[in-house]
Amino acid sequence: MQKPKFTARVNNIYSLSRIGSSLRWATQGLAPEELSSDVKHMLEQLDEVEAIAHQVSRADNDRA
Repeated sequence: MQKPKFTARVNNIYSLSRIGSSLRWATQGLAPEELSSDVKHMLEQLDEVEAIAHQVSRADNDRA
């Protein structure tokens, strides 16, 4: 069985950043009340993952 050419990984910050920016762009004109609970939840999770990634990258840079 062949491996897929492109895979999404949680620790692939570039992909998460692109997904997050696309989702934020698509929802920027909507009030939070207009968003579905799934979209709100996904935006919250993206914020959390990006915050963790920022802390990890900061820690890596501090060690260097």
